[in-house]
Amino acid sequence: MIFSRCLISLMGFHLLACCFLISIATFGCLKFEQTNKMAVITVGTRAVTSEELKKDIEFISALTNFRSIQNNEIKSQLIEHIINHYLILEYGKNQGISINENDMQLAVSEFKREYTEESFQDALLRGYVNYDQWHERLKEQLLVKKIIKSVIDTIPSPSYQVIKEYFEANTDQFRSPRMVKFRQIVTMTEEEASDILKRLQNGENMSDLALEYSTTPEAEKGGEVGWVAFSDLEESMEEILSSLPEGKISPVKKTPYGYHIFEVLSVKEEGIKDLTEVVKEIESKLLNEQCEIFLQKWLKELRSQFTVKINQEMLAKLKMS
Repeated sequence: MIFSRCLISLMGFHLLACCFLISIATFGCLKFEQTNKMAVITVGTRAVTSEELKKDIEFISALTNFRSIQNNEIKSQLIEHIINHYLILEYGKNQGISINENDMQLAVSEFKREYTEESFQDALLRGYVNYDQWHERLKEQLLVKKIIKSVIDTIPSPSYQVIKEYFEANTDQFRSPRMVKFRQIVTMTEEEASDILKRLQNGENMSDLALEYSTTPEAEKGGEVGWVAFSDLEESMEEILSSLPEGKISPVKKTPYGYHIFEVLSVKEEGIKDLTEVVKEIESKLLNEQCEIFLQKWLKELRSQFTVKINQEMLAKLKMS
């Protein structure tokens, strides 16, 4: 959990590689004037040419939906993201972190599972990239994830005492509405529902009958829906469930979804959730906050470890055509 949350909070352009194909297919690539092959940005041992920088900006712009980089503030943000990207790669290179062929094969297979071969090739074409370019970009994104994970794995989880103190100081965040846990059988006809109700009244098990006859997804769990806020229920469902005693089987009730038979399993009144119910939620929030602070500090430290140079004259020439 901490890795995925921290990765997202670090910087917007480090999205999963699957977003790359979708986004560039949606937004297309930005077009820039031609510049020479000299380095525009140097990060440690990595010299980024105009052509490479152009491709990086195209990639990030597509992911973040920046249609134009004429605005100096937006352009500066993009350049900062790119510098951070190469700082992370330099750190990984310095630490000997790499992506092996097995990692790549698994990632490619997992990604392509969402596509037919034809739709995959079509996405590449619409994104103005060939397979080798896409493969290299995917490898780079996997490497960035692996590097960040190696760094944030050292961040300790907040203690129970810290979690408890946060809970006590922010109880309003953890208010719970009146909720109900119930079981239901849903059929398409009133006649079928009435027949099932008679069988229930004759002592047959509601869970078994739900599994056999109910048309809703929770039928596989014996018709048990789980905890739902009364306020989130459809009006006719809220009306009958709020008046039905626990353990009692309802008459057949028509709703927009079909013909229902309900059984209320339990009700929770409105109030503050127990700490045990929200421990994971608070832990995740506090970890995320720690992670953001840690990673921003880490990136600043990388700038002191690796030289960063920007050729402002060349950068100024990178304009939309």
